[in-house]
Amino acid sequence: MANLQATKEEWQQLFEATIQFKNQAPWNWMEDDDYFLITDPESSELGCCVVFGAGKISYGLNVYTGPQARLFLQELSGVTDQFDDDRIELARSMRAITVGFENRDRLYKDDLQLIRNLGYKFRGAHAWPQFRSFEPGFLPTQPNGQEVRFLIAAIEQTIYVADRFRENHELYFEHDQTAEGTGQKRLHRIPEITSSGVSWSDTWQPWLEDGELLTPYVYPNELQLRQIGKSLKTSTEVWHSDFQYISQAFGEKDERGSYPRLSLWMSASTGLILTSELADNHDFAHDFVEQLLDLLKTSGFKPKSINVRSNKAFFALKDSTDKLGITLKLNFDLPELYMAFEEIEDSL
Repeated sequence: MANLQATKEEWQQLFEATIQFKNQAPWNWMEDDDYFLITDPESSELGCCVVFGAGKISYGLNVYTGPQARLFLQELSGVTDQFDDDRIELARSMRAITVGFENRDRLYKDDLQLIRNLGYKFRGAHAWPQFRSFEPGFLPTQPNGQEVRFLIAAIEQTIYVADRFRENHELYFEHDQTAEGTGQKRLHRIPEITSSGVSWSDTWQPWLEDGELLTPYVYPNELQLRQIGKSLKTSTEVWHSDFQYISQAFGEKDERGSYPRLSLWMSASTGLILTSELADNHDFAHDFVEQLLDLLKTSGFKPKSINVRSNKAFFALKDSTDKLGITLKLNFDLPELYMAFEEIEDSL
């Protein structure tokens, strides 16, 4: 069901809610950190609703979705800094459904065709609605039927919450007593399906969710790691490595394009590329460990240490290198590796 197209009636309902939202213009009294939570009545999925436009540059609503929505928003808001030097990775990892108000020349053919088919007309700057679905590793596209229905609910609840927030700026910060003193909670709108439709009620969520977006990847074959680690002697070699999304998306015609990941392994002493791989896989940690194991088998020795230049690479390898008996270091300043990524990307 999630892959079915939205009906014409659902698109019309979304446009009507969007026009009401635009006319309300809640960015005039809401900041982008005045977010609240919503549960999708259809999928029970959590969404974090963020009104943007206070900076008078772009306007709209982002609904960050999925089980890690709150952790993602905390990272995006600067509460945590795991992606501090890896903003492209963070952007490519976004899962969200959005509406933005654009100039006409910023819309794509499918956006304009949708507006024409529904009989709507818009004029002026920042007046044209554009709806987008973001999935990790993929180009943004128009939302599917389930996402359209979720976005309708999110926009309607945003209109309701924004009116409440205009009257009470303490709305999102209901104080709760904690062991550390007074904490803060976020408004969470909960749906209940009834015979007459959907009714909504308030509950509250802690502002900060425990946990982090990045956690160490655990390779499934621990015995293999330990056996390889014991069978190989440690050399004086140091390797540099990382992986990242490339800037160019690929895909067949009429197919949603995706951003492949490029991984590199380099000898620090010679500056030579030991191996590289281009893979269309968002969950890349397993492949990254497999590349390391293949390199170890090919070389016949273990490097003294491996330097990686991103937290995601560090977390992908940390558990495995510990079991292999290899020192893993995080070093954001690896210019030779950076230049190698640039040269390979330019050649694609």
